[in-house]
Amino acid sequence: MDIVGPAGNYEKLKAAIKAGANEVYMGLKGFGARRNNDNLGYEEIFEGIDYAHTRGVKCLLTLNTVMKDIELKNAINAFMPIYEHGIDAVIIQDLGMISVLKKNFPDLVLHGSTQMTVANSDEANYMKSLGLKRVVLARELSFEEIKTIRENTDIELEVFVSGAMCISYSGNCYVSSFIGGRSGNRGMCAYTCRKKFKEDNNELKYTLSPNDQLLKKEEIEKLKSIGINSIKVEGRKKNPNYVFETVSYYRDVLDGIEHESMSYKLFNRGYSKGYFYLDNKLMNTKYSSNFGYLIGKNKEGKITLLDELENGDGVQFVDENFETIEGIFVNRIMLNNKKVAIAKKGDEIELNMPKNTKYVYKNYSKKINDILDNQRKIVKRYLDINAKLIVMKNEKLSLEYSYKNISAKIEYDVVKEASKKPITKEMLESKISELGDTSFNVKNADIVYDGISFVSFSELKKLKRECQELLHEKIIDSYKREKVLVNYNEYDKTASKKEYIISALVENEEQKRACIDFGIEKIYEAGYDISKQKNIDRKEITDTKNLAYNFKQLLDGKKKNIKQSVNWNFNIFNNYAVDAFSSFPNIDTIFLSPELSYKQIRRITTNSNKKGLVIYGYLKAMYIEHPLITKDYMEIQGEFYDRYRLRKNSLDNIELYLYKPMNLIPKLDLIEELGLDELRLDFTFETYDEVIKILKSIKNRSGKYNGYSFDMGVS
Repeated sequence: MDIVGPAGNYEKLKAAIKAGANEVYMGLKGFGARRNNDNLGYEEIFEGIDYAHTRGVKCLLTLNTVMKDIELKNAINAFMPIYEHGIDAVIIQDLGMISVLKKNFPDLVLHGSTQMTVANSDEANYMKSLGLKRVVLARELSFEEIKTIRENTDIELEVFVSGAMCISYSGNCYVSSFIGGRSGNRGMCAYTCRKKFKEDNNELKYTLSPNDQLLKKEEIEKLKSIGINSIKVEGRKKNPNYVFETVSYYRDVLDGIEHESMSYKLFNRGYSKGYFYLDNKLMNTKYSSNFGYLIGKNKEGKITLLDELENGDGVQFVDENFETIEGIFVNRIMLNNKKVAIAKKGDEIELNMPKNTKYVYKNYSKKINDILDNQRKIVKRYLDINAKLIVMKNEKLSLEYSYKNISAKIEYDVVKEASKKPITKEMLESKISELGDTSFNVKNADIVYDGISFVSFSELKKLKRECQELLHEKIIDSYKREKVLVNYNEYDKTASKKEYIISALVENEEQKRACIDFGIEKIYEAGYDISKQKNIDRKEITDTKNLAYNFKQLLDGKKKNIKQSVNWNFNIFNNYAVDAFSSFPNIDTIFLSPELSYKQIRRITTNSNKKGLVIYGYLKAMYIEHPLITKDYMEIQGEFYDRYRLRKNSLDNIELYLYKPMNLIPKLDLIEELGLDELRLDFTFETYDEVIKILKSIKNRSGKYNGYSFDMGVS
């Protein structure tokens, strides 16, 4: 089982590789699902690829966002030099990007991002049929579900084992984009979920903020036992020491070496096992930032330490409501009325604590960071190579280093002199194996020596240097590729006006009756965003409807030959993505993403499938696996007066909606110019009378306009 480590920048890339990662994943500045991270420029990416390859490590590039047509072309143009330099695989989400890459780069390995929300074996197998080699499974799956998926597919499976958790299914979170114009599906999430919300009882707490995930030895061994191909460490935004320690921990677990995880002492906003077990404690409603870990409570000005504390450590003083009062670097510890440089676990100490301090959290360990800083400097990662040295009278002096099928051979003049002093095979082997500050380690050496010929050690040193430099160059060159001339489809620049129909999506019989009474002929019944492995035999999932929310439902519709439309949560952003659905003969209408502006919609001109747009409805901004609420309905309000509706569905999942519905009806004149085939109204919380009122507003295009992303789109 491989470890996939985070490479948020070049320093973190080296940290992950030195710690034992088999693969590293990185982003190019301006692209990928962490666009607001450091990421790497071209020179750093090229250096990183070379650094990794000369140590036997693969490099993966993240292009896992949804893109407009022009962005897709820009991304591929930006990707081209990286492809030529030898990137090993690309992690992707956008169906349009998949189709363009498969068509133009047939030798390129593609991995499906967790943003694709692959949550069952049917979807995993479909990704394989698209040409993907690996999928990163949805993070909301339990071990038993992962095991079932593994038993029913042979595509490579990757599982996140550590790091920040999103409360919403990845790829199905739109809060940041709808209220702030920053799309999580485009790498610009504003982390609205990490803010405080006021619930029914007016108490402010972190309603939507989960603990981070940290799976340990028991869980990793379970994943290994069922044949999971790779485990993934989150952390492109974390510091290099966190990356080094966390990857090192998993390396030691896989290698059977005892290692107590210290990750929680480097970054900590609370930890859980995620969804791995059904009895998880996922949420942390007290705090959402890197709080550190508790080292003591204030009892009459004294603290009994739960861990050691030394001068230079960082702590923060917290009140009874878990509000930070102050954070400091410790420079004065009192133990038994004496100043000490370090206090041990169990010591009762005094610190200069501010008023109202209830808890003391340690958020920086000088000792651990000093150790990790030093380890990152001294630890080396080597590539095992073979060596062959020939020292025979009247033959060329020859040294060959080889790795797999790559060979570097250097020859010098004919050996003539007999040995002036004894030289042994062991001495020769030692000399050609001493490779100093290189990335190579001679694992096997073949010494062909006649026992009488002489070679000076200075000559051997020169031979050795030239040979390893040649091998280094050849390994790097072996990954490089020829430039590709990319063929793009030609699309009209702007859409032509079409005849369109009005349709509706309903939640209940009352809404359906209202639509029928009004004369709406095409009516969709609401479904479920995710077909999770544990639910795929439930009636709610197996009853195939005329609107698909996920690939499982699409595949079932194709199998049953049921005419289906594709819901907007497939995140359709470009012409290529619309075209990608042509492989489904039963597709009716494809609903475009409400994250698109009207100007962007106008440029989606392909006629391979009918295109639709939701023009009214409460937008579902999150689909949540965790049972956040016990009742069927609840409202929450953010600190900045943003409001949301939370509703439990029959699968016990939580759906979070924006408090006010989107209403584009007043702009129907503009919408009619966008070349759409179908305009849909989504009814969720509306009564019969409210549905009728909204439908009537279509005729005179009245009502209060609320466009969300329609005017400006999202970044």
